Amino acid sequence: MIVVCMTKCPPKLRGDLSKWLLEINTGVYVGQVSARVREALWKRICDHISDGQATMVFSAQNEQHMDFYVHNTSWKPVDFDGIKLMKHLEKNCFSSQSELKPGFSNAAKREMGRKRRNSLNVTSYVLIDIETTGLSPENDDIIEIGALEINNDEVSSERGWLIQSEKNIPIEIQKLTGIDNVMIEKQGVWLSNVLNELFELIRGKNVFIYNASFDLSFLENSAKKYGLEFPEIHVKDILSTAKSRIKGLDNYRLETVSSYLGIEKRQCHRALDDCRMLYEVCNKLNKIG
Repeated sequence: MIVVCMTKCPPKLRGDLSKWLLEINTGVYVGQVSARVREALWKRICDHISDGQATMVFSAQNEQHMDFYVHNTSWKPVDFDGIKLMKHLEKNCFSSQSELKPGFSNAAKREMGRKRRNSLNVTSYVLIDIETTGLSPENDDIIEIGALEINNDEVSSERGWLIQSEKNIPIEIQKLTGIDNVMIEKQGVWLSNVLNELFELIRGKNVFIYNASFDLSFLENSAKKYGLEFPEIHVKDILSTAKSRIKGLDNYRLETVSSYLGIEKRQCHRALDDCRMLYEVCNKLNKIG
């Protein structure tokens, strides 16, 4: 069973959800769907809800017997000693990492330590992007990671990795990304090795991501799987910045925002190419802001 709560839900999205779920109150939907349909519905919500907010709660095979997704809200899922809780991130709630009380999990400490800036006006940061076999951090694999290092407003290094996967890449993902099983078999490297290199690159730095909750959920879940400590970083979600500075788009996919800003079209859904596109988007958004 799933429950979805939304604000500012556009009529078209409401119609799409009504095909699968029952609206029992304004913006509140319930129903019983497969995991595949659930993930597809959540992607559609995130793509089309614009500046509205969304929360999805669903049954899961874990200790709590449930899991949840959030989008564009100040409530964030955090790991509290193995239990997922919702944390309300209030401004100036914590002034420094040293003020955290003992007993918080590493994930909670990282969440509290992240500084979400209203401005993109920093001269040194790292852009990262991932491609995956699906939408679930628990059930799907990372198949590509890209990272673009910026120093003094200039690109200083580019890194891209194809990742070995134990799963066959779904046909729809192959069509979307151009990444197939043969490429992974010939060029892919093990994720544990890549994570060590990536974490060393981003440790203690400003990290810009588009739709950060998606990428971070996969990276943090992978770090946990391989027994790696996720580094403290200062995350800025460029999706939120785009929504605050550009109003009225039909959706806020990276390619849609990029097109609106007049950025030359390039191949989408390849990690390093998306990092390059995001770099140009950040520069354009700075001029708007």
